[in-house]
Amino acid sequence: MKGTLRKTEASEWVLRNSLYWMSTFTRWKLGEDEEHWLVSFEHWSDDIEFEFERLLNDYKLREKLQAHTGQVRTSIIDNVLRSIDSRLSQ
Repeated sequence: MKGTLRKTEASEWVLRNSLYWMSTFTRWKLGEDEEHWLVSFEHWSDDIEFEFERLLNDYKLREKLQAHTGQVRTSIIDNVLRSIDSRLSQ
């Protein structure tokens, strides 16, 4: 089965992470043109389609969470590193 996905619908990060986990179900190939990701699966079924859609959704949500929590995570890392540096310099 060959399909297309608009690049505005899923980033490369989302698509590649989803396809990585699809490897346990079927072999796949990824290509692209200017506006679309071109995905082909060796085997296709309703179960494969469901799993691929589930993974795309999962990684889209992860991408959004990372975007919204980036500053908080950076702040936590900075504070931990400052604390370690403070302890080491004592």
